[in-house]
This record gives sequence, C-alpha cells and structure tokens, in this order.
Amino acid sequence: MWTKQELSKLRLEARMKVFGESSEAQFLFEIAGTALGVIEFTAVEKLSSPYEVTLSLASEDEVRMDEVIGREGLLTILGDEADRYFHGIISSFVQVGTKGRFFLYQAKMVPSLWLLSLEQDCRIFQNKTVQEIVSTILEDAGITSDRFVFRLQNRYEPREYCVQYCETDLQFISRLLEREGIFYFFEHSRDKHLLVFGDSTVNYQPIAGEPQVLFHPSDSRVPGEEFVYAFQLQRQIQSGKITLRDFNFKRPTLDLTAQEEGSVDNRFEIYNYPGLYNTESDGRRLARLRLEESLVVRDLAFGESYCPRFVPGLTFQLVNHDFEELNQEYLLIEVTQEGEQPQELEERANAEREFHYSNSFACIPSSVQFRPQEKIPRPFIKGPQTAIVVGPEGEESYMDDEYYGMVKVQFHWDREGRRDEHSSCWIRVAYPYAGENHCTQFTPLIGDEVLVDFLEGNPDRPVIIGSLFKGEHKAVVKPEDMTKNEILTPYQHKISLDDKGGEITISTGANYSCRMSDPKKLIHISTPNGRFLSLDDTAQEVRLNTEHGSYLSLHDPSKTIQLETEDRNFLLMEPGKITLKSTGGQEIIFQDSGNVLKMKNNNGHCVKIQSGNPNILVSDSNLTHKIQVGPDSINIFADTGTMTIQTKGGDLVVRALGQTLKLEGASGRITIDSTGIHIDAGAAPVEVKGSLIKLNC
Repeated sequence: MWTKQELSKLRLEARMKVFGESSEAQFLFEIAGTALGVIEFTAVEKLSSPYEVTLSLASEDEVRMDEVIGREGLLTILGDEADRYFHGIISSFVQVGTKGRFFLYQAKMVPSLWLLSLEQDCRIFQNKTVQEIVSTILEDAGITSDRFVFRLQNRYEPREYCVQYCETDLQFISRLLEREGIFYFFEHSRDKHLLVFGDSTVNYQPIAGEPQVLFHPSDSRVPGEEFVYAFQLQRQIQSGKITLRDFNFKRPTLDLTAQEEGSVDNRFEIYNYPGLYNTESDGRRLARLRLEESLVVRDLAFGESYCPRFVPGLTFQLVNHDFEELNQEYLLIEVTQEGEQPQELEERANAEREFHYSNSFACIPSSVQFRPQEKIPRPFIKGPQTAIVVGPEGEESYMDDEYYGMVKVQFHWDREGRRDEHSSCWIRVAYPYAGENHCTQFTPLIGDEVLVDFLEGNPDRPVIIGSLFKGEHKAVVKPEDMTKNEILTPYQHKISLDDKGGEITISTGANYSCRMSDPKKLIHISTPNGRFLSLDDTAQEVRLNTEHGSYLSLHDPSKTIQLETEDRNFLLMEPGKITLKSTGGQEIIFQDSGNVLKMKNNNGHCVKIQSGNPNILVSDSNLTHKIQVGPDSINIFADTGTMTIQTKGGDLVVRALGQTLKLEGASGRITIDSTGIHIDAGAAPVEVKGSLIKLNC
C-alpha cells in the first residue's frame, strides 16, 4: 500500500499533525489515502476468529463518514525487529468531537471476513467439499480468490448434503471449519490482509524477524528491545478419550462406533451420538479431531510482552525463562495489543511521556496440533416443515434406484433450487409399516406437499413424515362425507371405508370394484361391463352374473343352484331334483323322488326312466304314441294313425329267437310258432303244418 518513501513521509505527517516536530509517532494510520494521527488503539486477534482493531484518532482536517466507512485502512506499529501491519475494513466510524484545532474520531477496523456476519441465508450445498463450500461463500461475499488461500494437508470428501439454515455466512463457514478441524488466521501486508486456512502443524510459521524472544521478568520496557516480561504455563485435566457412534440405514448391521484416546487423561471419556458420519473411516477421523480439540488447551500458556510481532497462527521461541521446561517453541493462539501515543494533543510540543505499547497473549506448545473448539452450534429446526416433492421435468414420480422409497423435495425457503431432481438429496420417507418382505408404501409423487421433520433437529438430516393437501390438490373426502376414509392413487385406484354407511369399497381406475356392506350384509364384486359376483347374506344367496345376463345363483333357503345363460339355457338344482332346459324348450329332469330321469323336447315328446317302474317309456306329448321297454318285453303303441315299417333296397328281417312270432290286428292275427303258421282272419282261419309244404310249384 505504501512504499518506503511514502511510509517515511507518512510518519512525518503524523508526527507533525498530531504531536509536532519534536515528537515521532510510533503508530501510523491511514484510511483511503488519508493519514490520521493515532491517539490510542486496541487490537484483539484470535486463531479462527475475525480480528478487531479499535482506534482513537485525530486530524486537523474534518473527515466525512461516507469517505471512510467500508474503506480499507492500515495501522502500522513501528517495531524494533520489523514493523507490524494491521490491514482491514472500516466497519464503524464515530465523529467524537473536537479538541483545540483537532477533530477527534473513533474507528473500528475488521477483516473483510467479518462482513460475512452481516449476511444470513438459507441454502443447500450438495456433493461439495468444505473447501468448495467456503470458497463459494467467500466469493459470493465479494472476497476475491487472491484474498484467501487454503494450505491444507488433509483430503476432505465431498459432503452429500450440507445446509446453511438461518445462519450468517460467518457462522456457517465457522461451523463447518470447526467440525473439520480447520483453523484460519490472517497475514497482513501494507496493501491487503490474506485469510489463510490450515489444518496441520506444517502450517505453523515463525514470527517475522528473530523467532527467539527473550524473557525478562520486568514490566519496565528496555528501549530498543522486544521481550516477554510475564509468562506462565497452565496444565489442566482434559478428557482424553472420545467415543462417537452413528447409524447407517443402508448398512444397518454395521457397528459405527469410533473411539480415539490419548496417552494422558484417557480415563475421562466424552461419548457423543449421533456422530454425523456414515463410514468407519470417517468416524475414526472425527474422533481423532475431537480428541485433538479436547487436548489443545491441556497445556495453555499466558503472557505479556513488548513484541508487536506476535500474531496468532505464528510461532516464537521463548528463551531465558527461569523454568527451563518453559523455554520452548509456542504457537500463538490469541494476542491483544494496546498502544498509546504519549503526547497530549494540547501540549504535544512539551510532552514528556513516551509512547506506550504492550500486548497480552495466549499460546500452546508448537508440538500440539491446534484444532478450533466447536463453539458454533448447528441450527436446530424446532419442528417439521413442509416442502414440495420434485423430480425431472415431465415425470409424475421420481424415486431412488436403491429401493429405499426415497424422494427429493424443494423446501419453501430454498431460493436457489429449481424444483427439479437436483433440489435436495434423497430423503427417506416414514411409512406406517416397513421392513423385510413387509410394508405399507405410498411413495409421494411429484407436486405433492409433504411434511418434513429433521433427525435431532439437524437440517442436514431430513425425513418425510407425512403428506398434506394444498391449493388445487384438495381433499377427496368432502365435509358431508367426513365419516369416510379413503386411499386414492393417481390412477384412481381407491379404497373407501365408510364408517357411517358401514361399507368398504375397493375399486380400480377402470372401475372394477368390490363393495362390502355391513348393513346389507353384502359383498359385491363388479366389472365396468356389468359382470358381478354377489354374496348376499340377507337374501342368503351367492350370485354370479355375466355382461349379457348369464348368471349362476346359489340360494340357501331353497337349497337350489340355478344356472342360466343369456340365451335362456337353464340348469336348476333343487333338493332331490336337477332340471336342464335349453333355449328351445328341450328339457332333462333328474328327480330323486320316484327315481325319475325324464328327457323332453319342446313338442312334448319325452323319454322317461323310473327306477320303481321296470319299463322305459318313450312317448309323444299326449302319450298316444309310445314305446315301452320292459325287462321281458318291448311294446310300441300307436293309439291313432298308421304305423309303417319300411325298408328300401334291403330286406326287412324280424326274428323271434324264442318260440312264437305274432302279428295282430283288430280283425285278425298271424302266429308263427314251432307247430306251424296260423292265420286267423275271422270265420276262415288258415293253418299251415307239415315238414314240407309247397304252393303253386
């Protein structure tokens, strides 16, 4: 920001403006090219925390607020070994008043990282590493990539799903960094401050100039020397064992218990669930980080010095302490610096006091791996939220291909989601009944509004616990039917349970249905074409109907089974009787009473077989013509008309294999037996006898 020549000029300006030519300022300050005299300042710096520099300033010229607020400023502490710079953004500027010819001000200077505390957001990061997430947040806040650097030694896996929820950007990235054990500090130069991220002792670098700093047990400053005048080391008992546990629903039998313990204090255990990890290796890594975090402050030193080169994140070597074991290398984790110009504004030319500078600091042995304490709590969502189920454009449903019944959603607070398959991670759905080879599964569909809860209140662990009606998607059951309970699919498959009507109806989208009614004591199964099966306890009947009227009826009171086709073909089974009847009137009857088998056509002609009667009867409708077959005879009756036996082209043979062949008429008869041929024609009978009879030969 300044060249050496400009720095010399600035020193001269500050000395002349504030303290006169007889005094030399040791603290210099500039805002946007304007030099102001430093009356006093306090600078507080901590590892993994934005620093804050508070200054009391003076100038013979009036400084307008809008000319400095939000601008970059630089505080320089002129040192014996090296100058110390504080570069930052002016976050606050106060016009205090005047004293003599001087305008007095107070200013507060912070790093650009502090500006992230002014922005709060809700957003989702998917499949990004912590480094990628932090980089995105910083760049979105206007911190360019040349103002921060990652000096990481470890490899970090992408996070499948990471939510910033109602947190400032600073809280969010601090929470992520703390969990991963990544610390940060600042490197100041004349023209900028660089945000540095580290995760290993490899990142430890010595202070500028000579790294050895003398311990001198005196609170009086020796001109020209930088030394530590107060130093003490504190050791305290810490938890030396960390045990974590979690559950991976994709590998439910996997024991995800992870444990790490140190060589000291390992009888004191911290056990935590859930550990928020899914693999054994990640569990071990996190347990190790939490152990290192616990042991960071086991040995904690506090001191005071006149060395302005002390910067959190850098190391120094303490020498000349009376306790030999304290003479070692330390990592600075916190430094508070205070400075005051010795001159009074009114009497600067006659000032007798020298300027004052000192600092207090906290440090740990550099052999200890520093990890930031997990101080930023993750957001806790107090209760469920609603969200909209989403998926690829044009699809009606979208579910994970691992068969866990998971879906994706768009949260109402998510401004960056595009209501597609990338809006969230796969989210589990709580079903009423779920397990191996058994379930009740109704997967939410795209466009549905669902109720989302969060395991342990963690926004990174959503789970769907229900669905809701919304907007145009209104309830199927209307107020007047509030005693009904229904299950309805988009294809219009439906199960309806009517408590008031005492009915259960199951129907398909094509209107195939099954209705069960308690009041009617009825089960009715039907098709859209009119086919149905009815089981009716009131009528005590089972009935099966076809589309065109064919039916089968089983009737308990009459103990009958009736089958009828659409063409009126008919079968009736009654107690002791079976009747078959065709459309044209043909009929067969089986009757137990009388042991009768009867076949009848539409003209009344019939065949009757009766077990109690030795005869088989074949007759016409009036029984005037009939054939009677008995056990020892066959009778053919023709009450009227003529009976003709005729053959064409062949012989007519009548055989009586017994003794006699008779032909009888109303006026006579012919008898053929072993004695001869007898022709009886009234008054002139004829007999033919003998062993040889010849006529006309």
